[in-house]
Amino acid sequence: MIRNSAWLALGFGLFLAIAEIVRNWGNWQPWPFWIVDFIAAGALIWGGVRTLSQGSSRLLSAAWGFTVGIFWMSFFSHTQAVSSGADETYASGAVNENMLTVIIGAMLVTAIAGLIMSLTRRTI
Repeated sequence: MIRNSAWLALGFGLFLAIAEIVRNWGNWQPWPFWIVDFIAAGALIWGGVRTLSQGSSRLLSAAWGFTVGIFWMSFFSHTQAVSSGADETYASGAVNENMLTVIIGAMLVTAIAGLIMSLTRRTI
C-alpha cells in the first residue's frame, strides 16, 4: 500500500502543480493563496520519489497530511461560497464555483486515501 501511495503522490503532485498554473493563469491571486499548493505538490513528488527509492514513508505521510489540510479548508470554503449563492468563475471562466467545489472535493477524498495508504506498513 505504501508503494501505491507513492505512485498516487507522484501523479497527484504533478496534476496539482499543472492545475494550479492553469487555474490562475492571467489572474494570479496574492501569493499566500497559491504557494501552498506548489509546496504540497513538491512535497508529494519528493515524498513519492523518496518512498519508491528508499522505502521510507515519513515524508510521504507528512506530505499527504499537509495536502489533506489544504484541501479540507479549500473544500469547505468553496462549499460555503456555493451555499451562499456565489457563482464566481476561475481559470479564465473555464470552471464555475459548483464544478470547482466538486473537483476539490474529489481531490480531498484522494488525498485522504493517499494519507491512509501511506500509514500502512504493507508494501504490496
